[in-house]
Amino acid sequence: MNDAKISIIVPVYNIEKYLEKSIESLINQTYKNIEIILIDDGSTDNSPQICDSLAKKDSRIKVIHQPNKGVSAARNAGIQIADGDYIGFCDGDDTADEDMFEFLYNIAVSDNADIAMCDVRIVFENGEVRDTTTGEHKIWNDTESFLADFLKGSVNMATYTKLFRADICSDVRFPENRKTNEDKFYCFSAALNAEKFSIKSEPKYTYYRRAGSSSITEFSEKYFDCVYLADKISEITKETHPTLSENADCNKLITVLRIYKLMYMRNGLDKFRSKADELVNYVKSFDKKTAKKYLSKKDLIRFFTLRTSKPLFFFMIKYFDKY
Repeated sequence: MNDAKISIIVPVYNIEKYLEKSIESLINQTYKNIEIILIDDGSTDNSPQICDSLAKKDSRIKVIHQPNKGVSAARNAGIQIADGDYIGFCDGDDTADEDMFEFLYNIAVSDNADIAMCDVRIVFENGEVRDTTTGEHKIWNDTESFLADFLKGSVNMATYTKLFRADICSDVRFPENRKTNEDKFYCFSAALNAEKFSIKSEPKYTYYRRAGSSSITEFSEKYFDCVYLADKISEITKETHPTLSENADCNKLITVLRIYKLMYMRNGLDKFRSKADELVNYVKSFDKKTAKKYLSKKDLIRFFTLRTSKPLFFFMIKYFDKY
């Protein structure tokens, strides 16, 4: 048995169809010294009973039942009772490869990394699998160089692809009053406490994109939380790492571009017209030199297209930039 213990935190809310398969993928991990913390967030289906049944089968499973408070509160409840040396996350309707946590732990140990990372494959309902992993092994030896890449969007923002050394997370929590991009804010906050980071870009986690999931539902006001949290990240960055101020501003710009794109794709432009106009005005007022300096080629095309013509931007999204 490995010496270090890994706490894996799983928020659960009305996912009875997928929960058992998800947790079995954790029970069967090749890394055995784990605890699996299931937080039933006020489920109204059979998820609570499934959690309790699984806990009876495996002593490594702990279950918390709480009133519905949202995914961030559920994860925070798990963090509160976690006693592992490392903390990982899994969503209760996804699956981890059986060697995922051994893979991440080996990276953390061999590279002396505070945060170790793998990558994700996305499976759609039609059977299509999207995997853009590269096999790259990259190490960041300081916080600023990692944050520069993170703010640029070249590091996956999800918590479920990462293993965090527990002591860097002692004062880090998910923002409970926000419903989207809470993963990114948590990873950013943890990174502020870390000094070394490592990734092996291999897919070890399967994210299932299903009809009705939050990733493909109609646009709602909750998506503006992404812009709010990007603002918070910018404020904190300017206080803690002022040399990355422009990077943080561009992180907000990237977020604004993606939210506006989402508004178009999910019928939100008419419903939130004044907010949409505000986002366009932000893009038009943004310094072009700064954008050219930090944005990826795809984001730069979005930036200049939206500045030039909204109809042209919509045409591009519809035919060339769906994802």
